[in-house]
Parts: sequence; C-alpha cells; structure tokens
Amino acid sequence: MTVSDDEWVGSMGAWSDTNLAEIRERLADGFDPGQRLFWLRSTPLHQAAQEGAVKVIELLLASGAEVDPADRYGATPLWEAVRHGQDDAVQLLLAAGADPWRPCIAGRSPGLQALFTELADLFTDLPGVPRISPRLRELQDTVDEMMFSYEDYNEGFCIAFVGGVAEDEVIRRLGAAPELCPPVEPGALWEAEHASPVELLRVASPPGGGVVLFQTEGVLPVHDGVARLVTAGGGVLAGAFPVTGTSVDIWRDGFNVGRPSVHEQLSEDSMLELWMCRFGDCGAHPSTSMERILALMTLLTATYVTEEWLWSAPVRLVPVRLRNASGDR
Repeated sequence: MTVSDDEWVGSMGAWSDTNLAEIRERLADGFDPGQRLFWLRSTPLHQAAQEGAVKVIELLLASGAEVDPADRYGATPLWEAVRHGQDDAVQLLLAAGADPWRPCIAGRSPGLQALFTELADLFTDLPGVPRISPRLRELQDTVDEMMFSYEDYNEGFCIAFVGGVAEDEVIRRLGAAPELCPPVEPGALWEAEHASPVELLRVASPPGGGVVLFQTEGVLPVHDGVARLVTAGGGVLAGAFPVTGTSVDIWRDGFNVGRPSVHEQLSEDSMLELWMCRFGDCGAHPSTSMERILALMTLLTATYVTEEWLWSAPVRLVPVRLRNASGDR
C-alpha cells in the first residue's frame, strides 16, 4: 500500500538516514522539502535534526529547504539538534547558515542552550557568543552536581518530597495523631507494616530539611488523595517513580499545578527549575531522567535524600485513610 506524503512526512523515523533513498525519490517526484506537520508546524529538517540524520539534512538543504524555520513552539532545526545532542547535525546546520543566537523558546537561543552542555565547544568561538555571568554558571554547576549525586539511586518505588510543612503537621493532615506514630527502626518495619490492617505510609525527615513520603508497595505518595491532604493547608509536594517514570507530579496548596515530563519541549511558561534540571533536553547533557526528576523534586521542596538514609533512618508509619472524594480512594 502506498503511503501518502501527508502520512509519511510525520511517521516515526521517516527522516533518518536509513530512508535516504525513499526521501530522494519523493523529492524527485515533487515533494516539498519545507512541508509542515500540521500539529507541530515543524518541517522535515526539524525531524532530521532530531535524528542526527546528516545525509538527509544535506539533501533537504540542497533541495531548497529553509535552514531556520520555526515550529509552533518557536524551535528551529538547530534548536532540535542541540536539544537531542546531535553534534554532527549541529555542525552541518551551522555551516549552512543557521543562526545560533536566534531566540527560540523563552528568549533562549540554541547556542545559549548548548553553552551549558557537552556541545559548548561548537559555539564558544562563534561571533556574537553571549557572556554567561559567573553567578549563573555557578548556579547551573551546583544544580548539576546535585543532580549527579543521585546517580546511585536505584529504588523503583514511588517517593514524594514535601516542602514547607513540618513532619508532625504532615501526619496530622493525613488524619493521624503524631503521638500515635512513633519512629520505627528499620529492622522492625516489615513486621509493623504487615501487622497493620490498613495501609501505612512511611514518613520521615532527612537531615537537611523537608519531609519524605514513600512506601515500597501499596498506596502511592503522589496519589491525588495523599497529595491533596498533605498540601491543602499550604506547602508543596513533588513525587514520582524516578527510576521508571519520566514525569513529576507537583502539588501546591491542595492543587495539582503540573506534571512535567523530562523530555517534553519546554515553553515560555515553564518554571526556571525545569530549565535548571535539564528538562526538555533529549541528549545534549549526560544526566539521566532519574537524576533530573530527583533534582527537580529537591529544588521545589528543599528536600534531599540519599539511598543510604532511606534504608537506615527510623521512619514513622502513618495509617492512610483517604476521604471518599473525586480523585481520592
């Protein structure tokens, strides 16, 4: 069955170098190299830049494709090549005249983004390179260092960090009495949890501040009911499955205010913390999704944990009895 140009132009992997022969044939038959995908308004050059398909990029440019078109977000092919860490594509687009300093998203240019990644050397000697303040560089380096400190985190359970609420108050908001939830030593946790007729949530405060909620099985700390109760009187909760997931649930003052995903395209409205934690970066920076997720949770709540602390510190077991409301259990 023949696939139409409209269907083919947006199909997964259509603009990779492995499809070079078919792309050449379609262009020879009159296919427009600047054709737009209607839902993103991106072009084949955007797609090829993401793939790092240098042969396709060369062919599209030779066929008359514009080097710097913007999609619906404002991203150019060079932005996408930087975002996906495609250094060969970056070099080719720059050589073809792509503007490294053109503002694309939130006033940021592809070159500025690249200066904070392993692609920096491709931009540092270009005319017009912006000066990055020592303070901004120091701030990003600090966030990166914290991000990489989560490298050895390997737990697959859901975990939530809470900021702006004391541990006793978290317990009260969950409907329990703090005095009836004494700290339990790690060696006694399994027996205490399995002896309880109701689900228990582990609640503890790491040394640097904040509160951590987690449980190795059963109810999720970021379940709407838990998150709503914990933050309804003020405070912020950020929770995720950092090892296996790609997004963070963020709650403030009893409301879900966002669920950003690690590799989604950022926008004018994106929080600064998302930019600092490399959300939107699909390969230009060596950090993993897990490291970025935990770093964002830390930035939003001022709560930092180590895996050693998770398993060695006494925790309080809080009965979870969620109200029967919309979105709750």
